[in-house]
Amino acid sequence: MSDDDALRAESSQIEALLDEIRALVPAPAYQRVEDVLGRIVRMHGAGLSRALAHARSAGADPARFDELCCTDDLVASLMLLHGLHPRTLAERVESALVLLCRELGLAEDALVVESLGGTSVTLRASGALGGGAMASRVAEGIVHRVVEAAAPELASIEITGLPVPPDPTLVQIRTRAP
Repeated sequence: MSDDDALRAESSQIEALLDEIRALVPAPAYQRVEDVLGRIVRMHGAGLSRALAHARSAGADPARFDELCCTDDLVASLMLLHGLHPRTLAERVESALVLLCRELGLAEDALVVESLGGTSVTLRASGALGGGAMASRVAEGIVHRVVEAAAPELASIEITGLPVPPDPTLVQIRTRAP
């Protein structure tokens, strides 16, 4: 099992344990648990922020921080969690779209940000993202996963401009007389 897989498994176990605790204890007790966890996360973020500030003041290369935050999923998620990611939401979404279009063999303007605000983004497609109806749906799912990975704080991802798939042809089935 890779380190990333082990961390994903650990994250899933934490979620499951929190769900168990939520079910086992009265609501006021669980609110206290959430409060304690929030305080721990804030302290962790403050410590991480100070460590980064010390590294920068010691002459660490800012480009290396950007590279680290954009190539290591765990570091990127920690930086996002604590509001320390060097790239803005818009930069992360735009970068993800450029890479995605390249990977899918689409023109760079085949998928662009139409609007971005708060926790929602609307993307505009300049045509079909895939070859057929199913391929288009699969490509749309890929777009959602890639954008969610780059910007997990987004609650809503909408894609406009996709062609409406044609209605499937109705096939008449006739029974034969016995």
